Amino acid sequence: MKSKQIVKLLKGLIDNFCETITDEKVKEIIKTKTFISGGCIPSMILNEFVNDFDFYFYDKEDADVVKRYFNI
Repeated sequence: MKSKQIVKLLKGLIDNFCETITDEKVKEIIKTKTFISGGCIPSMILNEFVNDFDFYFYDKEDADVVKRYFNI
């Protein structure tokens, strides 16, 4: 998969995920203060099955807001 395709796919993934979230603050955090990394990136480059997508937060406070929203 090419990098432009990966970016488009990940943007769609985030948009679809955010559609399931009712709290606007949490949506904004997911859209603007996270990034996806981990094994999914090389898997997509190599056209392999992606097991999961790992969201990383830029700061702990935002991670805590999302954590509380999902009762984790």
